[in-house]
Amino acid sequence: MYRLFFLPMLLSISSVVAADEDLYTGRYGNCMDQSGGVTVNMLNCIGEELASQDARLNGAYKKLRSQLTPTRKQALLTAQRLWIQYRDANCNFYADPEGGTLANLLANECVLRETAERAKELEDLYLPD
Repeated sequence: MYRLFFLPMLLSISSVVAADEDLYTGRYGNCMDQSGGVTVNMLNCIGEELASQDARLNGAYKKLRSQLTPTRKQALLTAQRLWIQYRDANCNFYADPEGGTLANLLANECVLRETAERAKELEDLYLPD
């Protein structure tokens, strides 16, 4: 029964990839398609995409920061630190010790999704050049 609870979540990973094509790189969708549903392959895809999204997030953060006053820079720093705490706590919840490899997969996908969404959020905040 416990495993049946996670099945819809696993299926949702592939639908998230398809639904957020503008959020993730094309490489990620291709990688997941070619993973064959093998957990280690899927984790590798998530890890590679997370590296891209983390770089995107850091770039957006730096660009936004460069446009802010000192007071707003401090507010952004505080918000970012709290966001990281939230992301990590929320996604760690998915890593249920009794959930096996699927729980690990869901936790990693959560970090990827949250990171990509935060990168987009910060990109939407800064002024165009």
